[in-house]
Amino acid sequence: MTKKRITKIDPEEKLSHYLDHQSNQKKRKSQNKISATLSNLHSERKSALVKRLGLIITISIICLICLGYYISPLANVRSVRVEGADDLPAKNVVKVAKIKASDHVIDYLLNWNNVNSKLTSEYTEIKNVSVEVNHFNQLSLKINEFQPIGYIKKENGYCKILSNGKLGTQLLSWSKIDQDKPVFIGYNREVSLNNNLHLFNSLPDEFKEQIKLLSGNTRRKSQVIFVMKDGNVIIGNITTIKSKLKYYDEIKNKVNKNSLIDLEVGAYSRPLTPSEKRAYGLI
Repeated sequence: MTKKRITKIDPEEKLSHYLDHQSNQKKRKSQNKISATLSNLHSERKSALVKRLGLIITISIICLICLGYYISPLANVRSVRVEGADDLPAKNVVKVAKIKASDHVIDYLLNWNNVNSKLTSEYTEIKNVSVEVNHFNQLSLKINEFQPIGYIKKENGYCKILSNGKLGTQLLSWSKIDQDKPVFIGYNREVSLNNNLHLFNSLPDEFKEQIKLLSGNTRRKSQVIFVMKDGNVIIGNITTIKSKLKYYDEIKNKVNKNSLIDLEVGAYSRPLTPSEKRAYGLI
């Protein structure tokens, strides 16, 4: 009987081809992933580099433009405009601020506090100052002033009495003052003016609007005189006048125009004499 030939098969040899194939596929996939990752990373790095270079170039161009402007004549102050201070001499304001045509505009924008300090120290009228630039080299000084609450009569004109309690630096003509504001006359003593100014500020707004003039030509330091816009004159005591103002409307409705209403001691009235009318500027 013929014996069957038996062929021996090595399982590892058969599996090795399959395992090698699987291993090669994994390697190829891994290599493809690494290649894709490297490609993406390279692309991201290139994009970031372009952005950085673009930013550096942009900043450099801006710096060159700014430097070119700063060293060019265009950066020098060409003109100065003073706004918001009609009663102050513009040329003197510029002189006090020490602004020169050879100066750079940008220096005043960066150091506007120096301009503000110089002008507020020189002019009591000025509350604060801001600096603006128009058309590259035209400087504008925006001045914010303290509002006047009245005027004091001086020998040759009138000075503002400001809301901060100080007097203005400029001497104004009658035509330049606000006719709706009261005028303080005859105040040669600072203490007397301060006392009456404090009293005036404490009065009701409705009554203050009716006052045309406050006179310091009084017989006593405690006396106060109001010349009203309706032509009447009120005399009172600086410590009691506020409590007696409630009688004013009632009395003025009973008297004729140009009457003296005395609220200093009690309350009575009489017509003003011609000399009193002249003294109070009513004729």
